[in-house]
Amino acid sequence: MNAADTSGELAHRHIVLGLSGGAACFKAAEFCRALVKAGATVQVVMTEAACQFITPVAMQSLSGRPVFVSQWDARADNNMAHIKLSREADAMVIAPASADFIAQLAQGRTGELLSLMCLARPIERVPLLLAPGMNRE
Repeated sequence: MNAADTSGELAHRHIVLGLSGGAACFKAAEFCRALVKAGATVQVVMTEAACQFITPVAMQSLSGRPVFVSQWDARADNNMAHIKLSREADAMVIAPASADFIAQLAQGRTGELLSLMCLARPIERVPLLLAPGMNRE
């Protein structure tokens, strides 16, 4: 099932789309486009490594919203993007989720905005979905 098949379910939903570093970031562009087409509001948050594979400008043009990369971004209220953005979300989808990023979450390490948001989100109402994207070999 793709995002376009679930348009009724996604209309008026606020999805945080997180991109961790990996060549599969190019697939996140089409996924973002499909979510928006299905009626979701998509807030993109990228790791610095993800920015090596696809630009924040590209993701901003697809989502129609400013992209966040740094936990020190002053655009959010009180300079706390990790709180504001995660509490506004109906769900967080990390696609691609690199092996390193998954390990960071498992170990509770929060070196960047995206991992900090995953761990600071209200877990009782904001599900976290990981789509691993790495070479299995």
